[in-house]
Amino acid sequence: MTETIIDLFGKAASTYPDNAALHYYQEGWQTVTYRELAGRVTNLATHLITSGVKKNDRIAIISENRPEWSTAYLAILSSGCIAVPLDAQLGPEEVKTLLIDSEAGIILHSNKTAGQLGFFAEHFRKAAGRDPLLIDFDSTEYRAIEKRAQTEALPTSEQDDIASIIYTSGTTGNPKGVVLTHKNFCSDARALIDAHIVSHEDNVLSILPLHHTYAFMCTFMVPLFLGASITYPLSMKGPDMIAAIQEKGVSIVIGVPQLLSMIRNNIMARIKALSRPLPFSLTKLIALSGMIRGRLGFNLGRLIFRSVHRSFGPRFRFFGSGGARLDPDVMEGLEALGFTVLEGYGLTETSPVVTFNPPEKRKPGSAGKPLPSVLIRIAHPSGAGEGEIEIKGPMVMKGYYNRPSATAEVMHDGWFRTGDIGRLDQEGYLFITGRSKEVIVLSSGKNIYPEDVEKMYLSSNLIREICITGVEHQGITESLHAVIVPDFEYAKQTFISNLYDAVKWEINALSGRLPSYMRIQGFTLQKDPLPRTPLGKLRRFMIKAGQPQQEDEKQEIAADRESLFNDEIGSKVLIAVGDLSKKDQEIRADDNLELDLGLDSLSRIELAVALETALSLKLSEDFMSDIHTVRELVEKIRRSSAGPQTAGPEKTGWKEIISAEPQEQIMLEKPELMMLPSRIVYAVMKLLAKLLFHLEARGLENISASGNFIIAPNHASYLDGFVVVLSLPFTVFRNLYLLGISDFFTGRLKGWFAKKAHVIPIDSSAYLNRALQTSAYVLRHGRSLCVFPEGGRSADNTLLEFKKGVGILAIEMGIPVVPVYIKGAFEALPREAAWPKFKKITVTYGTPLAAKQIDFSKKPADMDDYQYFAYLIRERVRELSRSA
Repeated sequence: MTETIIDLFGKAASTYPDNAALHYYQEGWQTVTYRELAGRVTNLATHLITSGVKKNDRIAIISENRPEWSTAYLAILSSGCIAVPLDAQLGPEEVKTLLIDSEAGIILHSNKTAGQLGFFAEHFRKAAGRDPLLIDFDSTEYRAIEKRAQTEALPTSEQDDIASIIYTSGTTGNPKGVVLTHKNFCSDARALIDAHIVSHEDNVLSILPLHHTYAFMCTFMVPLFLGASITYPLSMKGPDMIAAIQEKGVSIVIGVPQLLSMIRNNIMARIKALSRPLPFSLTKLIALSGMIRGRLGFNLGRLIFRSVHRSFGPRFRFFGSGGARLDPDVMEGLEALGFTVLEGYGLTETSPVVTFNPPEKRKPGSAGKPLPSVLIRIAHPSGAGEGEIEIKGPMVMKGYYNRPSATAEVMHDGWFRTGDIGRLDQEGYLFITGRSKEVIVLSSGKNIYPEDVEKMYLSSNLIREICITGVEHQGITESLHAVIVPDFEYAKQTFISNLYDAVKWEINALSGRLPSYMRIQGFTLQKDPLPRTPLGKLRRFMIKAGQPQQEDEKQEIAADRESLFNDEIGSKVLIAVGDLSKKDQEIRADDNLELDLGLDSLSRIELAVALETALSLKLSEDFMSDIHTVRELVEKIRRSSAGPQTAGPEKTGWKEIISAEPQEQIMLEKPELMMLPSRIVYAVMKLLAKLLFHLEARGLENISASGNFIIAPNHASYLDGFVVVLSLPFTVFRNLYLLGISDFFTGRLKGWFAKKAHVIPIDSSAYLNRALQTSAYVLRHGRSLCVFPEGGRSADNTLLEFKKGVGILAIEMGIPVVPVYIKGAFEALPREAAWPKFKKITVTYGTPLAAKQIDFSKKPADMDDYQYFAYLIRERVRELSRSA
């Protein structure tokens, strides 16, 4: 058949003239019928011809999704020209580059995108000696053009005529114009139509940008060729999309994996928020529903979770997913809830769809089976059957516009080399495993697919986005690094203020589930979202290269500073933050206290004290726990200072901070009153430790039963606290206390155990000042203290940086610190293990170090006295590890 895009649209318009073609919201819901749309297309096409366009002229469209976009595209083709759809999110310089490359001289645009055309207009004016023709969808002129009836005959097109030049999304940083013909698009659309998954009775939601071929084919071309409806929501906000689905009877939502994951996560969050025991019961029902649907094909979820489906309206049929690989857990989760998910695969160069999961037999994790007109082969398959995916068929592009060498690189004997890695199973289903250009090859020869590693780390609630990159040294990739965007809202809700340490803890915990070569060896935190294509794919080349600050951002900074710091509170916050910041830079309103300004948990306490003094305010103990940016700090102080305030006693340094009495009463046992049962239990536990772990204590001569001290061991296992306590004589233990994470000591039984084991439960992540004050209280009352200066367990038994809290206590209270190295506890119970192995454990006590022994004039310039003391203790622990 010699079909063109205009032929197929014309047939639909004549068959279903009164069907709703387009729904859109403008002061209420509006509808454009097929008859009306065909008339508008003819009118605009005639206007273009009378404006002087010639066959094969390039005409660009740069606009958000709206009815006029549809009219413009069809009119461009009806006039015999070539459409160049551009991303409405591009900046002026990028728009200029693509318009010059495509040689477009006419641009149809909206009010929202008019500002992006200035650079190009100036260039065109200099090059051509005239202004480009700009047609604004929101102008009165355009409205008149659409309504002006025309009678001129329009030119005809052939199958092999170019329909579009579509620029790739730029995941590699080098966008190229993909040349697609009427035959390319029509063959792809025909294959999807013949699959009978969409009909003229359907209504498709248009939310993905139409300049991308995936959205163009699935939410524009296929519906219009069938006589179906397309609905444009008022905005891309969740409530507006749901309103469009419900009010206009949307039956199909075409999205990307991010959208489907968000929908699944929102539903699960609503379930978890229900009163107990409903979350537990419903989670079990979801699992049962998924199992029944997977094995028997019966959709129990649609019956059980009717209230969830009610949000999508009675006509809703299925989700389509493409643009990137869909996590099979997301698909299975939605299917268990009763939804149907059809995943497909394709590329801009293939018009784009080449595979999809047939509705009657869907495979989670698979991109589906090839369309009838598509040939797929795996080039140079490995032993596991994986190799580069190559595609042949009538939907494969003619080539890249004006780039013959680039075309030759990817085309060979009619086969298109996709650059994607995948395999075909015995039933012909395609599974995508990665991009050949994104595979990280380690010096060990191991191939790492970044998405597989990213998926594991994204299971943490604290990690919102992550990009895995390889760390190269002299051209060899030796390890993995991650760029991470934390979930700041989750951090606020859970009162996490020290993001770096919290993320590090999560990373270490999750790393234990991965093979050693797939574990990241370092990470960088950033607050801005990672750069992505319009369909949500990571632009990895931008993340590797770094993203320079734009000029408009720099201009916004000055205005922001003026508005935030123009009163007494703002100006004094600016001074206090500047005094403590470790970064030599101008402070901005949205700077993150930790990521941008280098303020750790202890610096936050110093900041709170400085602000109390400067503003004569009394700030609550947990005041800083949910604050992450300078703006949040200023605004929270403004709110808190609106009411009556009573300034507390002036606290000018750490000595005054830790001298404050803890808010909660601490019960310290009197050593002389520890009864015989306590001694017996201690002796039994000590005997068990010797039998099970061959526990050995060395250097006990460095521990004095009289006088108090701080014990500072390394920390790599949950056994560490127990073996330290059990390695000491009872006469020392009865004077010794430990701080423990409060989550581990809740409840009557655990509380009793904490009391008997001399553990003081405290939430140091939210109340670090309380932890320091509690420690000082213990020491002031003549007791000794065991603290783990690393702040958390090491994931691989390497010695982490020591926090300066131990230095604050030692210096301000004049208490000696005993360095301790624990050997064997990590091997007995590493971080990811559930049960211990009975390995030998040795605890070695080093020579005590007191502040008066140190020459602080020798400390590095970037360390204060407290951090220098902590550094020296760490060095002593390191020395003990070498001799243990």
